[in-house]
Amino acid sequence: MYKKLLFGLLTLALVSVLFSACRVIDTSTIPQNPKAEMGATTFITSTVTIKKGQYLDLVDTVAAPHVIANGTWANGQQQKTKETGAPDVAADFKGNDVTTIGPFNTAGTFNILCTIHPGMNLTITVTP
Repeated sequence: MYKKLLFGLLTLALVSVLFSACRVIDTSTIPQNPKAEMGATTFITSTVTIKKGQYLDLVDTVAAPHVIANGTWANGQQQKTKETGAPDVAADFKGNDVTTIGPFNTAGTFNILCTIHPGMNLTITVTP
């Protein structure tokens, strides 16, 4: 009697493990970070809007290096400023790679730049 019960429980446990291990997950339904793509010397889109608490994926779409930091280019000069509430941004790209920055926990407008490409600015608007 106990052998049959034990065998039944073990069989049920094994079947449960097999079914849960073999399930298919649709990765298109998994939330992903918003992204900002970079070309050779510019951000492909110069502005991006995200929600408070989100991260931002910076995507280097070409084989060009970039050094991304807080600040902006103005009149041909780097203005390395960090707005209140902005996360520290210091990202080096070798080409064709991705780096995640954030989280952006404060609503507002924040600027980042590429220190090696004059005029390469990205404005990030964070909504509540």
